[in-house]
Amino acid sequence: MLRKLHAVLAAGIAVPMVVSSNAVANDETDLLTNPGFETSNPAFPSLPLGWTGFNVESDDYVDINDPGAFVRTGNKSIRLEPSSGTSDRFKGWSTNLFRPDGSDLYDPDYVYLGGDVTVSGYYLVPSGEVIQDTIVGVKLEFRREPPNFSIWSAFEFAFPENSTGGEWMPFSFTVTDEQILAVGDFPPEPTSVTVLPFRFFGGDFGPGTDPTGTVFVDDLCIVQDMGGDGCSDADLAEPFGALNFLDVSEFLNAFSMQSPEADLTDDGSWNFLDVSEFLSIYSDGCP
Repeated sequence: MLRKLHAVLAAGIAVPMVVSSNAVANDETDLLTNPGFETSNPAFPSLPLGWTGFNVESDDYVDINDPGAFVRTGNKSIRLEPSSGTSDRFKGWSTNLFRPDGSDLYDPDYVYLGGDVTVSGYYLVPSGEVIQDTIVGVKLEFRREPPNFSIWSAFEFAFPENSTGGEWMPFSFTVTDEQILAVGDFPPEPTSVTVLPFRFFGGDFGPGTDPTGTVFVDDLCIVQDMGGDGCSDADLAEPFGALNFLDVSEFLNAFSMQSPEADLTDDGSWNFLDVSEFLSIYSDGCP
């Protein structure tokens, strides 16, 4: 069986070095509505469905046919231009808006202390441009149950590089249960999380100090790791407690999607080392 497994993995997986986010926007575990911004809001076509903008222009909802547009997949992305003055120091896109029927917000659901939350995606800075700003990245706002909707706590993350040379760069940021616990006990606990790609300039405007660098964002994803019932990291599919071809198939799928469960070396890369680790764990079987 193990020899066959080696053959299946060798035939089914190409293993170049890939450094990417912990999940992708088309991943079925993605909690976001419209993570790739492909669907326009029927009531407000200048906005993507499930998103609202702060101090952004209608053409910051980018179409692939727009002059100077950058889109990673599909036909749409969003853009964050540098601030032009004190009135728009903060710019961003947010999931914190009501659904059309008013029943709830587009903010993804969150289970308090139910597992780490990871937001990931891709950003691009055009070739020749460099981000000069106080912070450009993603903010996660953990919110209480409606009708309260107040922010319980928030976490800000800066994009890893100020220049991407016109290439799409992956990012991934995680808020752990330990970080949530460290906030303290302030009931009621949060039940949702706002996803907010943003930029903020807190400096003085003037020659040599003005913010610079246009940023495009696409293919976002947010997941909460609720844990699994498997006997090991190779036990990825039901029935749990036994290793079989279903687990191999699930690993192949997770590897091709660059999902966290296939990053068995936990280094943010998907390559032959993860395949080797899977083979080793699989050969040990279930305890």
